[in-house]
Amino acid sequence: MKLELERQDFLKAWQTAGKFANSKTPKESAGGILITAAEDNSVILEATDLKTSIRCRAQGANVLEAGFAVVPASMLGDMLRKLEANDLILEVNSERGLLNAGSNKMRFSVISADEFPKIPESSGAETVCEVPASILGKIIAEGSSASSQPQDFPKYLGTCLLRTGQGAIMAVSTDGKRLSLSKYPCETTKEEDLLIPAPALKELGKTITSNYGGEDSVKILSDGSTVWFALNDIEFSIRRVESAFPKFERILNDELKTTLRIQSGELSSALDRIDIIARTTPAHIMAMSLNPSDGEVIITARAPELGTASERLQANIEGEYLQLGFNVAFFQDGLKALGAGGALIEFSGEEGQTRMKRSEGDDFLYMLMPARLTSQDTITDEEMGDFRVNSETQELTEIQEVQENQDNQEYQDNQQNQENQENPF
Repeated sequence: MKLELERQDFLKAWQTAGKFANSKTPKESAGGILITAAEDNSVILEATDLKTSIRCRAQGANVLEAGFAVVPASMLGDMLRKLEANDLILEVNSERGLLNAGSNKMRFSVISADEFPKIPESSGAETVCEVPASILGKIIAEGSSASSQPQDFPKYLGTCLLRTGQGAIMAVSTDGKRLSLSKYPCETTKEEDLLIPAPALKELGKTITSNYGGEDSVKILSDGSTVWFALNDIEFSIRRVESAFPKFERILNDELKTTLRIQSGELSSALDRIDIIARTTPAHIMAMSLNPSDGEVIITARAPELGTASERLQANIEGEYLQLGFNVAFFQDGLKALGAGGALIEFSGEEGQTRMKRSEGDDFLYMLMPARLTSQDTITDEEMGDFRVNSETQELTEIQEVQENQDNQEYQDNQQNQENQENPF
């Protein structure tokens, strides 16, 4: 096999395929990328970690001699990134490879193509639905935000559910303490529940978001054991997880005691500062007080051996006064998935579920449970005293500034009147 490469374009395809090559698998060949160069001048790259696979057409490659070879993914990727020349020649036989970049020449060993795992093909699969690439990337990012690290039991904790039917596609995940759901209108040919490993789906979402958009669309197919995501020049295949996803609809309720309307960016910035203290505690806990009477949100964190942090925000609060505890990281995950703009946060009490939504629209839901607060998590009255004094001092300073501005204005008006009297024209 002999290829003429345009380095930058070929490197982009190589890096995309390399994300799904895993050198840690028992099969050495799974750490490589299979290059197939055909007589019609097409170059196809295939990679797999034995659970997730990718097949894509490489741009920036001209076939001089047809053939195929398995090349170590990370090694050739490093070569392509660090070379300065843009026009390269890649030659590979059954044992050795040569990358010729003018004055730079690199020889390397290749992997036996006979041992490369067979990647499943979608030719016999049924189409489930077709979704704009930008939308699929969005619902994957939002819907997988509550997933946990893969676990042996229960299997659904490391997964994300893609559900189609009733004119929509949705992505749902949960780790038992929180849940995220993102949906989008979509014409579907069948109702289907596709349970997919969350890490693989997240990587797919990142790849789609960074490489596709506009009018690009993704066709989703399934044959019962594997799910394919097909675009014009790329096809992903992911093995489905054989497990049952919880009946999440049953745990969602409409009980409501307090609502908070606030800009998600403002709240997220405050939590970033609170987290400096909260992340040093074992449970990563913050306390949040909501006071509808004055529209004040007070957020505090306390680490007995380190210190305290307090934030005071003004917002639109309706309902009952509440004080709750939350895992800061879990709360931040919801805000990040929510994105910029207005946030509507609904509280069902100190022990009931909390739901985050966008101020307008019902395309996203993030639900989490409050954490039980202890005396170690809350700031004492003495510690809060400094916070109140600082707040009162700030208010007094603002009043003084207003008074000074008024006095200055009166002085200027008097001076102007005097000048007008002295110089009427």
